[in-house]
Amino acid sequence: MQSSTRWVRALWTQVRSYSTTQRGLYSIPELLQPGDFMILTKRAIQKCDQLRSEVAAFSEHPRYTLFQLDAISRTVCNVIDAAELARSTHACAKWREAAQRAFTVLQDYIAQLNGDTTLYQALRKAKPAMNTFTEEEQRFVLLLQAEFERDGIHLPDGQREQVRQIQNQLTELETLFSRNLVTSKQDIWADAARVQEIIPRQVLQSQFGLGQLDGSNLRLCQSSTPVLQTLLKYSSSPSLRKQVYWESTTAVPENVPVLEALRETRHALAQLLGFASYAHRFLQHQMAGSPATVQTFLSQLQQKLYPAYQKDMQFLSKLKSQLEGHAKIEPWDVSFYTALIQAQQGFDVSSEVSQYLSLEQCIRSLQSLVQTLFGIQMKEEELTESEQWDVVAGNQSHIRRFAFTAEDGRPLGILYMDLHPREGKYTHAAHFTVRCGCQTEFDTEEYQFPIIALVCNLSSGGDELLLLSHGEVETLFHEFGHGLHSLLSRTRFQHMSGTRGAMDFVETPSHLFEHVAWHADLFLRPFTAHHLTGQSLPDNLITKLQQSRYAFSTIERYQQVLYAKLDQQLFGPHSKQSSTRIFAYLHHQMGIPYTPGTHWHSRFGHLVTYGAGYYGYLYAHVFASDLWHHLFASTSDWRRSGDVLWHGLLQHGGAKDPAVLLNEILSYKL
Repeated sequence: MQSSTRWVRALWTQVRSYSTTQRGLYSIPELLQPGDFMILTKRAIQKCDQLRSEVAAFSEHPRYTLFQLDAISRTVCNVIDAAELARSTHACAKWREAAQRAFTVLQDYIAQLNGDTTLYQALRKAKPAMNTFTEEEQRFVLLLQAEFERDGIHLPDGQREQVRQIQNQLTELETLFSRNLVTSKQDIWADAARVQEIIPRQVLQSQFGLGQLDGSNLRLCQSSTPVLQTLLKYSSSPSLRKQVYWESTTAVPENVPVLEALRETRHALAQLLGFASYAHRFLQHQMAGSPATVQTFLSQLQQKLYPAYQKDMQFLSKLKSQLEGHAKIEPWDVSFYTALIQAQQGFDVSSEVSQYLSLEQCIRSLQSLVQTLFGIQMKEEELTESEQWDVVAGNQSHIRRFAFTAEDGRPLGILYMDLHPREGKYTHAAHFTVRCGCQTEFDTEEYQFPIIALVCNLSSGGDELLLLSHGEVETLFHEFGHGLHSLLSRTRFQHMSGTRGAMDFVETPSHLFEHVAWHADLFLRPFTAHHLTGQSLPDNLITKLQQSRYAFSTIERYQQVLYAKLDQQLFGPHSKQSSTRIFAYLHHQMGIPYTPGTHWHSRFGHLVTYGAGYYGYLYAHVFASDLWHHLFASTSDWRRSGDVLWHGLLQHGGAKDPAVLLNEILSYKL
């Protein structure tokens, strides 16, 4: 084994190779033009085919077999993960199309790998040596075997071919659903006077590229989520709110039949593999373990939340009766009347607080946070032209690049931030892993350090004085938590790296870091500054902001229970009812306002990415709350708590049982 000094030197060699003027897109030197995606795809397939031959030839060496199996996964993921980010966010259509082609080819190749009986038999042949493996190797064997078998490798040849065909159909449907969310061009033309009561036309034009006039109407785009949310929250016009809600929840009708086809195809796959439903297949190796456990969790949470939800809705109904003469709360009323009551009770301080929340201050707070908790330096580096993906060449880019370095000088990885909306970009917030951290040589400590991208849609501008809502800050901290999980994990296998763990656990770090956005000493006092006076956020505003966190918060959380129950019902035991009818029924059953004819779920991208797993947000919320109160809520020894979090949880990625990790940390005496 090489010495730790040699290891650090090897890592710095990688860092220098990514610091040249020709870094390439996402710091990948070979990715300089759209056509390079297919070149890298072909190289990856050739390399994997070579590795497949080596696995067959060296199957007598169990630990080496495991490493080679992971090397196949790493080789494919190093290309397909970059393609996933590019097809979702690149400003250039040629790049998006090239990335989509590469993604499609590699998805098909992955299906071939998942059906490779030689690889499967090599893995099974290694299994008798389990007692000589590390815990990470043991988990790798069990999880990889389960993944093989979930794709039907243990079935007869004819059924395996059926599985392969169904998997290809699923990939096409999932891709189509996601693409429709980005490419839908339906606009809202709303009364200009009513819109400008809330958002001046010049703001729509300068920050969102909207605001064109057609007579007395003004153009709003369906993909401008911040604009639509602002109007729903602050417009006193019921007709404008209704129009915005209706048109935004019916904007992607083409996704309704796609979703129905996705349900049928996922169920067919589950049945072929011997599962009662797609949810049973998905949950087999999650923390929850079964649909029954998830359903019990959601039902208990619904019962727990319902009294407070009912009370909050009665407040909204009473206020609407006073203002509009009738008490029935419609879906487009909830945000408006919630904000109005919060303002009346002194809780709606969002506009005041926003004056203290510049984007630059928030980024500086993240840099300070990792230094305080972990002793890590998060240094911004100059972006080369070949790394830009948010603009056409020659224009100013707002992508930002940060290098993470440990206290002892070890490089930890690269994090990009793509924070502003634009045409053709993924419309939600997400964390993308371009490269996972993992060991790249079997008998040395050569390491591939991670490359991460945080994607948000905060604003179209890049002004240093750009002001954020506190909700946007919380979103940024959430995605940063995911990024740290990927950057700080140190696993042997890329298959176990960072967020590649149980889906109902991986949201735990992101929920945990949301708490920081509300903490007076970690964020609100030291890293807020009024954009005109430079004064930090006053204590009275801090108190009101913290109180507002829980004022009417049950309404939003109760809504999340509905989404999780929808997800379970769509992909649970087969039902002939349409997704729209199920969605309507759940609203009625839970007492949540619903408008017939709408299909909000056709815009719910998590049904693709988290099929049968959306409950994980609520599940992980419980874990994160426990960790926060144990590690941070009542201490000022941030570094000690940070070390426990890093070395007790984050560094393990998916290499240890998350239940064990949680129990160990929560039983640790600080």
